[in-house]
Amino acid sequence: MRKERSALHTPAAAALTGLLLLVGTHTLADPGPAADVAAIEACLKKAEDEDRFGTECIGHLAYPCRDTAQGDIARTKACAARELAAWTALKAAAVRRVQAGGFREINAAVTESEQGWIRLRDSLCPAFDKVEPGTLPGDATYCRLQTTAHRVLLLRKLGDAVNER
Repeated sequence: MRKERSALHTPAAAALTGLLLLVGTHTLADPGPAADVAAIEACLKKAEDEDRFGTECIGHLAYPCRDTAQGDIARTKACAARELAAWTALKAAAVRRVQAGGFREINAAVTESEQGWIRLRDSLCPAFDKVEPGTLPGDATYCRLQTTAHRVLLLRKLGDAVNER
């Protein structure tokens, strides 16, 4: 008999746990994940109020943090990891909002596309670890930040559309 894996024992869960442990090592200047999510949400609300898509909110936390890292690669990656954790939480919320719309075909499309999106991110982003660091400061971590944030923006728009009533 084959033993089923719980959701807590998948490779994705292990990776998220590792990321959260990395991000969980906060300094006094780091307000923590809930405050980071709130800061990005505030930026997205402002963008929405000004009828913009929200791409200007990508890097909202990481870029100022990166500037204070003064070229230290480990600190630069930590800046990206911190913001990536916030966008990851926002992505989960955006998926839940789409699902709340109750459109079976749309929910199936989001679920199916999630698998492809993860494969894209996990095959593309490590390439940035193999090229000159100036190409994308923070390397694969910044790539994951960018791809996750863009996915959130799309899912939020879809969530808004399927929940209009």
